[in-house]
Amino acid sequence: MANLAKKLSALVEQESPLFGLFLVAKTDSPSNLYRFFLDSERVLSMKSITDFTKHISEKIDASELSSQAFTFEISSPGADRPLIHRKQYSKHVGRSFDFETLAGKISGVLKEITAEELFIIEQIVKEKGKKANTVLIEIPYTSIISSTIVIKFK
Repeated sequence: MANLAKKLSALVEQESPLFGLFLVAKTDSPSNLYRFFLDSERVLSMKSITDFTKHISEKIDASELSSQAFTFEISSPGADRPLIHRKQYSKHVGRSFDFETLAGKISGVLKEITAEELFIIEQIVKEKGKKANTVLIEIPYTSIISSTIVIKFK
């Protein structure tokens, strides 16, 4: 089944750019369940995921990848998963993040991504008894270990 996993992964990676998508993560299980998590540089729509799933399903049927039964799922990574690829960040400018960097943890709003791959974070710093100040912090993309979007409900 490792061979099937490689074939499915190759197919998803080959075809995803045709739909403006890219592979973020994948999982497989001993029960022959293969999951692929895709994202886009723009806002990801359910329609693009559905269209891509149909496309891949047709490709799988036409190529007869395996004689054994298997299940595959294609999904968005979900808002609670850490961002993995640089391409995922641009559409989230203006949102709050928790970053784990080589220098430590930083929370704030992603304000800008420069051409030099510096992420500009606006962080509100409040000292006891003083007015809160806004501080701009530059984080090189290469120093980001992980980052998650802070989900806020209004």
